[in-house]
Amino acid sequence: MFIFNQYRLKALNESSRLYYKKHSLVMAVLLLICGACCLIYPFMAGLYLSYLTGMMFMICGFYTFYSLIVFRKQHWKSKFVSAVFALAWLLLGYAFIINPVVGMNSLSIIFCCLFIIGGVSRIVSGFRMRGHAGYAWNILIGIFDLLIAAIWLGMNPEQSYLFTTAFIGLEMIFSAGGFISLRKKLSPAQPKKLALKDTQ
Repeated sequence: MFIFNQYRLKALNESSRLYYKKHSLVMAVLLLICGACCLIYPFMAGLYLSYLTGMMFMICGFYTFYSLIVFRKQHWKSKFVSAVFALAWLLLGYAFIINPVVGMNSLSIIFCCLFIIGGVSRIVSGFRMRGHAGYAWNILIGIFDLLIAAIWLGMNPEQSYLFTTAFIGLEMIFSAGGFISLRKKLSPAQPKKLALKDTQ
């Protein structure tokens, strides 16, 4: 993940700019392709997303078990908590791989909870900022987040599966736009050409 602000961009030298410019282009192309596949083939893309999520969970579980073996001098409480989390990661990963529809529906519930938390926090911050610029937008976006969560929760499993895949695809496309914008900002500034006046 690239995290830049205007000060970091200015501090980069020419070689670093070229390096991040190439990588941002590669990321933008990959995200555009993956996002388009999620929108065009939502069912198959959802299966692959569920498999990928399951494998990531299982990798986290195996790595946690590996950490327990390597760092044996930990307190028994920390070992117990790590073992519980490792089993949870492995079980979640297994569930995502064995039953992708259930896995994607679990992701949709997580997304809905995030939308609810984000909507409530935006509304609360909007009322706290009452009288300041932009407070109304915070409240409106918070209400919109809650409406999306309510519609999402009201869908049946098949609709939720397709909607979650489409949502991830749109998120990838918007992220690709962010990388394209970053690539433009990483381009070196072109010096302005001064028009020469004809002297006769």
